Amino acid sequence: MKVLYWNIRGIANSPSRLALQNLILSHKPDIIFVSEPWISYHNFPHSWFHRLGFKIFSFNSRENLPPNLWCICASNLNPTFLDHDDQQVSFKLNLNNVDFYFSAIYASTSNIKRKLLWQKHTHLQSLHDAPWCFIGDFNAILGAHEHLGSLNPARPPMLDFQLWTDQNNLIHIPTRGAFFTWDNGRDGRRHIKRRLDKTICNHKWLDACTSLSCSTLTRSRSDHYPLLLEFKTDSQQFTPSFKFLKMWSLHKDCKDIISSSWNENVVGNPMTILSSKLKRLKFKLKEWNKNVFGNIHQLVKDAEKELSDIQSQIHNTGHNDQLMVNERQAQLKLDEALLKQEMFWQEKARVRWHLDGDRNSSYFHRLTKIKNKTKMISSLLVNDELTSDPQMISNHIVSYYNRLFSSSNTVLQDQQLVEDVIPKLIDDTTNNLLIMIPSLEEVKKAVFDLNQDSAPGPDGFGAGFCNTPFPK
Repeated sequence: MKVLYWNIRGIANSPSRLALQNLILSHKPDIIFVSEPWISYHNFPHSWFHRLGFKIFSFNSRENLPPNLWCICASNLNPTFLDHDDQQVSFKLNLNNVDFYFSAIYASTSNIKRKLLWQKHTHLQSLHDAPWCFIGDFNAILGAHEHLGSLNPARPPMLDFQLWTDQNNLIHIPTRGAFFTWDNGRDGRRHIKRRLDKTICNHKWLDACTSLSCSTLTRSRSDHYPLLLEFKTDSQQFTPSFKFLKMWSLHKDCKDIISSSWNENVVGNPMTILSSKLKRLKFKLKEWNKNVFGNIHQLVKDAEKELSDIQSQIHNTGHNDQLMVNERQAQLKLDEALLKQEMFWQEKARVRWHLDGDRNSSYFHRLTKIKNKTKMISSLLVNDELTSDPQMISNHIVSYYNRLFSSSNTVLQDQQLVEDVIPKLIDDTTNNLLIMIPSLEEVKKAVFDLNQDSAPGPDGFGAGFCNTPFPK
């Protein structure tokens, strides 16, 4: 499903219509929101959208003024209207037996009116506890980082916008492409850029989508960038790649598994030995994780249930020494499971947040969900055509790297010419020091000084594997 939003700044003239038509034909959206058309719908050629396979299904309401937010969808879609006013249109659409709620936003430049918009959508979300997505021109920013210009932005509107998103647990979807989506086009100190156009969703929307991406398209005939939101609800199965997880090190058997695997004999040169041992260890850790370590989330649930059962028994039968010992042991077991779970989410999120932040697992959980939903390659330009077919994308990527790494990189050049052009700046003694093979201690120090939270290599073992503190 693709959703296109554009503050087009006038659709009456032919160049703007051609620019919009080009976006529609290139990206093939299913839903289109056009704000600031600068023309009454009754004066617009009714057949224009119909020829492209679309229909207008709703407008916003501005009393005696013509609508300035048009909602258009593919002819085969039938959205259900919910609410509209002068700043928004809300509706729902059923996809794969799930109701998705949309709000197309064209917020007022008045902060007082925008407060009414925030209140309206807080009320709508309370009425419909379901996946919600808000897309459009919010005419508001979260902070000074979304503003570029000589004058500082007013603080109260930013606080109101932040308060609405925080109170409703909304997520600002990362946007690929241009960061600042609006440009006033002025020169010198009067030049201002802001991130006004964006996509915001709640956690239910994030959970209901298998992939999610938002990007800016080429800006033409307007001072706003068009936004393209693409999301999928169909389940796609991928074989997960192996990664050594630091939470494994908290288990008493992990060190023994690694030691026994590493001590098995392998014949070959040093690099072959290292590669073979890592490959063998990977399969043993995967099997051990499945059969012994178990699902970390289930471990937490089991530990909570065990502690709850013991406490219920104490409540029903009274205290005794054995039950008190059992309760302390169950509490320690739960603490250990929670620590493992927190390490799991922290590593998945790949963020340190000022040296582990407030150690809040829900924070890392949220970042992980956003990263996993938005990192998927949902569309790709193949032979100058945009495709969303997963198989075509996969084949194109494999083919590209096959050509890249199998091609000859031999460069014929005159070595004497290089020596004549590039001056010799160091003597032979310094050069010998630079090209000297590093000692074992230097290699060890370089490896152990790597950031333990850095992404692992293709084998799944990162720098944290070398520095893992195992329990004694």
